[in-house]
Amino acid sequence: MRAVLENLEKRSIPAARSKTWTFPRQQRLALILLSANALLLFSLAQRVSPLFYPWLFGLLFGFVLQRSRFCFAAASRDIFLIRNTMLTRALLLAFILSSLGFLLLEILTPGVELLFTQGKLQPAGVSTAAGAFFFGIGMVIAGSCASGMLMRMGEGYMLQWLVMPGFLLGSALGAWHLGWWYDRFIAATPVVFLPHLLDWPLAVLLQLSLLSLLFFLACLYQDGWQGISLGLKKRPFASLFKKSRQNSKKPEKKALYDLLLKKPWPYVAGGALLAMLNTAYFALWGAPWGITDGITFLAGWLGDLAGFSPENWHYFQGKLSIDGAHLSAVQGNTGINYFAYPLTFHFMAVIMGSLLSTLLAGEFRLRKWRSRRFVPAALLGGLLMGYGSRIALGCNIGAYFSAIPSFSLHGWVFGLFILIGAYLGGKILLRYLVD
Repeated sequence: MRAVLENLEKRSIPAARSKTWTFPRQQRLALILLSANALLLFSLAQRVSPLFYPWLFGLLFGFVLQRSRFCFAAASRDIFLIRNTMLTRALLLAFILSSLGFLLLEILTPGVELLFTQGKLQPAGVSTAAGAFFFGIGMVIAGSCASGMLMRMGEGYMLQWLVMPGFLLGSALGAWHLGWWYDRFIAATPVVFLPHLLDWPLAVLLQLSLLSLLFFLACLYQDGWQGISLGLKKRPFASLFKKSRQNSKKPEKKALYDLLLKKPWPYVAGGALLAMLNTAYFALWGAPWGITDGITFLAGWLGDLAGFSPENWHYFQGKLSIDGAHLSAVQGNTGINYFAYPLTFHFMAVIMGSLLSTLLAGEFRLRKWRSRRFVPAALLGGLLMGYGSRIALGCNIGAYFSAIPSFSLHGWVFGLFILIGAYLGGKILLRYLVD
């Protein structure tokens, strides 16, 4: 009888609230910010500004990351800490979808070799392994990767606002020290494009087969053979249909609001949407998704203000030697115009997208760190991520999420060593930071 009463009570509460459903202050603020961003995008489109697509897709990436709580750090960390691979499997699915999406773009541009000329291809060697290792340690002790840091900054996590200064400092150090790595390792390390090494059919078959095998092993690692057999017998979408029937008495607008903006999205949905957005971004912008270049340009600007000479750092010398449309206005007569590089603003748009998503859900609040011991960990973790991303020539996005679908060997090397770093970072986390 008590269970019946509880069920009736649960069923009656949404109906009573639905009659007085209102739009609180956070949602009103979100609508104001949405309007401001719409006006900004309209202005950029009218001027044919190269900032248009980085800002638009930054908003979309941030929104999807926040709604799905898609975290690359957790996808690597949770394997070792809690033997959970839900995010790992969602990430592997995103890799499969991105690979197919990038392959489609390659097919639609015959004779261009789109992925080889415009994909995320970098040398796969010692610097990639070392950078990924440092990055893996840093993201675990900081509690987020590069994209996760931006997402949580938009959600109001104050600790991640402390990770950012460390990330900026690490990026500056890596941009300055990149010449040492270049002379000793990067210059002599080849760029390995798998279709050139194996031919297209074999490269595609190998990559998709390996990702599918890793997906199966991730399922096996968490659930074992018995869990896999039970999962195949269940109807995975039955609970979703059950929820929709329970909510059928809600007003249509309220139900749609809850589905799209209030309730967290499944990891799989987040991964699939990120893969599709990355493919669309590549098609429209001319390059796959990347984050840390923009953060490094901001770090260079801050270094310039502090009296250093970033134009002499190896990273910026290499960037300015590229004759590309996105860098043509960066170098002026008086030095580097750091804010002429469109990706300087891209990571800011990711924060804005996360903030919009959080406000629309009515979830924004300032969240302070639980212990003061997390403060130095956040700064150190950010520094390791910033430095690692520079010597690896990318982070969990540019050197991993966009590199593997570009069929670049360095993406696989980065993925392997970010796991090793995450394992060690987990040990440090349990030993010094978790009570």
